[in-house]
Amino acid sequence: MKVYLPRKIGFCVGVRQAIRMVEEELKKKEEIYCLGDLIHNPVVMSELASRGLKVLSDVTRIKKGTVFTRAHGVERAILEEAAKRGLRMVETTCPYVSRVQRIARNLSVQSYHIVVIGSAKHPEVRSVVSDLPTKKLSIVKTIKEIEKIPRVKKMGIVAQTTESLDNFKNIVKNLIENRLEDGLETRVFNTVCSVVRERQKETKELAGKVEAMIVVGGYKSSNTQKLAEICRNMGVRTYLIEKEEDIDLEEVKKINTVGITGGTSTPEKVIRNLEKKLSNLN
Repeated sequence: MKVYLPRKIGFCVGVRQAIRMVEEELKKKEEIYCLGDLIHNPVVMSELASRGLKVLSDVTRIKKGTVFTRAHGVERAILEEAAKRGLRMVETTCPYVSRVQRIARNLSVQSYHIVVIGSAKHPEVRSVVSDLPTKKLSIVKTIKEIEKIPRVKKMGIVAQTTESLDNFKNIVKNLIENRLEDGLETRVFNTVCSVVRERQKETKELAGKVEAMIVVGGYKSSNTQKLAEICRNMGVRTYLIEKEEDIDLEEVKKINTVGITGGTSTPEKVIRNLEKKLSNLN
């Protein structure tokens, strides 16, 4: 079996920064919490939990200690509640996510109707829209959902940082074409993370050269799911796993060429271990 990897694997800058900050705080052996999963990777979260990090989604349950935001960002109301309780907050929101928050706020102040292309249930999107007026806000995931966006004169468009670049471009294209007659003033910000874009591009290139793709990452990880979606859309056999033990070696050993890629919150060591395991198959 021949095993191929993309040029870049492992953590993105935002994930690496968040983990490093938590690890430094854990050395102090004090009460440390995170408001939800720091990142969407069970391997990493299990390691951090074993060293003392406690994950709670309800800030009212935290009486004292240091509280980390998640890399995806935290809703405004939760931050305000934490401040009210006098908790020490440590900001670990990914810089790319902070940029989306900032752009959306600025557009809202200028009376633009904000359109966020992404998943309404994702923590990042919830953090972005948490302090925007709901009457001037739409969240869409597909071209079909464009219909629910009201007819407005000014529209500002941003994307969840882990959104598929192709999906973002298709929605923007259709939205603008369908609203041209409205005299629509539109401002479009491609806020899909540059690391995510590059990971998607390399995954697409790799999937075109192999019989099967193995995508490694948390099942709750949006950017990992997007990589698997890209591979499936190309018609290549695709396996989505969280850790190396999840792969069925008996099944994949029949494959001659396989590519391995991973989300931006997937540790490089997990992918390297899987690469070694598959390379040793007869």
